[in-house]
Amino acid sequence: MNQCLYCRKPLTQDENHWHSACVKKFFGISELPVLSIDTSEIEQYARTAIDEGLTVPGVQKKLSLHLDRTQGRGRLTLIGYPPGFIAKLQTEEYAHLPELEDATMHMADAASIQTVVHALIPLHDGSLAYISKRIDRVTINQEMHKLPMEDFCQLSSRLTEDKYKGSYEQCGKLINTYSSQSMLDITNFWYLLVFCFITGNSDMHLKNFSLYAPDGRYYQLTPAYDLLPATLVLPEDKEETALSLGGKRSRLNRLDFLQLAQHLNLSPKVAERLMNRLMTLEDVFIEIINASHLTEEEKQTFEALIKSRIRRLQA
Repeated sequence: MNQCLYCRKPLTQDENHWHSACVKKFFGISELPVLSIDTSEIEQYARTAIDEGLTVPGVQKKLSLHLDRTQGRGRLTLIGYPPGFIAKLQTEEYAHLPELEDATMHMADAASIQTVVHALIPLHDGSLAYISKRIDRVTINQEMHKLPMEDFCQLSSRLTEDKYKGSYEQCGKLINTYSSQSMLDITNFWYLLVFCFITGNSDMHLKNFSLYAPDGRYYQLTPAYDLLPATLVLPEDKEETALSLGGKRSRLNRLDFLQLAQHLNLSPKVAERLMNRLMTLEDVFIEIINASHLTEEEKQTFEALIKSRIRRLQA
């Protein structure tokens, strides 16, 4: 199906990749900007730009991009300020990571999880890249400003290499300590964890949760980002969570998540209702997978994972 890479709705015969209205909404310009550097060139830039702060830490190849509006239809460049977007590219090691992340983010949207603004964008070599807006940047009076933002590694005074150390119970304590709306954020945090279990995201470590101050003063949980079904990417890894949950990282079930909710002082009725809500979205999730840019085999594997995880939460 010829669909918009942002909203996923059908395109007209005169439209290519994105609706004009979606381009305007996402980039603030009338035409889809050009990202014409090929993958090999970007890899070289990524290797040389680390020390200059142009890359974003993480396993995937991520690049911080600037939208240059001075040349015609606009260009996404590796050079320039402010860097308002993050792009994630195809890798030789793992197939279709951008498509997997985009599909998972659309599922999160369907589950009413607040996410960073995201989409797919075509490269000139025919491949697709995942692109999202940076949430630590805001425009005030036509000037870009950086917002205060700290990930849970930073909040817990851990080094980046220790991002897999800790527990989700400890994450809850960080939220209670630093968030200005701790009860709402605790609820959203727990709901996101259940969603990540259903979608096979076993890589929600301390760097994948952050608090930020959108008004410059009061901290709250950021919109969700880096939602990737790592279980599909690394099937040999039998751990189901990046951090411990009730002392476990595998063989999780409904009771484990309800006990975590209790530990976080989340109402049992609220926890039951939210978990059941996610489980009722099975058909919606599968529809999103089937409408994605994944291969048929990848779609079937992802669908089987979703069904299996939901069955486990019913037990």
